[in-house]
Amino acid sequence: MKKTIGIGILLLSIISCGYLFQLENDKKLTEKIETELNSENGAIDFAKITDFDWDSLIILGPYTTIENVEDEFNLNLANIRQNGIHYSDYYDLVVFIKDKKSVKIIELNRALNSQRRIIKKEESKFKTGEDGIIKLTE
Repeated sequence: MKKTIGIGILLLSIISCGYLFQLENDKKLTEKIETELNSENGAIDFAKITDFDWDSLIILGPYTTIENVEDEFNLNLANIRQNGIHYSDYYDLVVFIKDKKSVKIIELNRALNSQRRIIKKEESKFKTGEDGIIKLTE
């Protein structure tokens, strides 16, 4: 009986580890970015507004399956698999990446023109258009 309980506890511990190390929405950064995008200028350079190390980003739209994105772009997104974007249509998920691994995420209100591609840090400039859609500047 003790052996069975011990094995059960061990299995629960192993399974729960996958949920413990999940990235959470950075609310401060989200507010900072949304404030800039809703300002009179309506433009933002993600490289200048962030204070952590990253080399690219990807924007995931509603109902995106993380595992499919991992396969398509050869990324390690294990620490955001439990995010819930694949069930939600309330936000777009911006995933900051360093060396093909997710390092930070933000959940922005649905106004991004989500492009399913990797965007390099130096190209991560966005502007709010007259239609209210946030687009990557060229």
